[in-house]
Amino acid sequence: MVGEHYSLEELQKLAQGRLRPSITNPNYLVLRRRAQLISNWMGQIPGKDLRVLDIGGRYQPYRPLLQERVRQYVAIDVAGTQLVNVVGKGESLPFQANTFDLVIATGVFEYFPRPHLAAEQVHDVLKPGGVLLISVGAVSPRFVDEEHWRYMRSGLRSILSPFSQVEIVPEVFSLGGFCRLINAGLNIFARYEIVRRLLQLTVFPIINIAGLSLGKLSLSKNDQMAGNYCARARK
Repeated sequence: MVGEHYSLEELQKLAQGRLRPSITNPNYLVLRRRAQLISNWMGQIPGKDLRVLDIGGRYQPYRPLLQERVRQYVAIDVAGTQLVNVVGKGESLPFQANTFDLVIATGVFEYFPRPHLAAEQVHDVLKPGGVLLISVGAVSPRFVDEEHWRYMRSGLRSILSPFSQVEIVPEVFSLGGFCRLINAGLNIFARYEIVRRLLQLTVFPIINIAGLSLGKLSLSKNDQMAGNYCARARK
């Protein structure tokens, strides 16, 4: 868990690794595409005086994409860090209705025992026309024991049913998802840190480049093995 014992510099390094992942990162393919999707969607949100809620905002990797367009940025997380404003749960948001223009929730809906309730809470605190940007794991390993769910396209659409408009996009299609799964599996089974470091310098970059190349070739739009999904939901 990323908690209060992390320095601000360490939190910023974690955030940078999500926003601009290294080719040596076993999750490079999904993180790279996620940043592209979120950047594009944020650019389409009108206004320069935005109120933003970041659920799971312990280090806020996508906050820089908003630049100077934010009037208020509130981060809520179960773990307190120097960047968290409110320690709390996404299923019980302590904010008034119709407060935020944008809610960001990347990599957190996997942890909610009652994700439908969390989505209803988000819908409530968004202003009319407000946007939720969400990323969830699909065909992905379990990274920690606290995770509850993995999502298929129809399951994510069910979670987001309170919203008037929903767009769901695979972060990687099946070919890229397969490459990511190989890297993630190797990273998990690498018992010693020296082995993991060797993989980062050799195997991970090769497989990531292969995944990028397969994606550019557009050989298949099958998403049965999509590693993660991103969604934009409008109230």
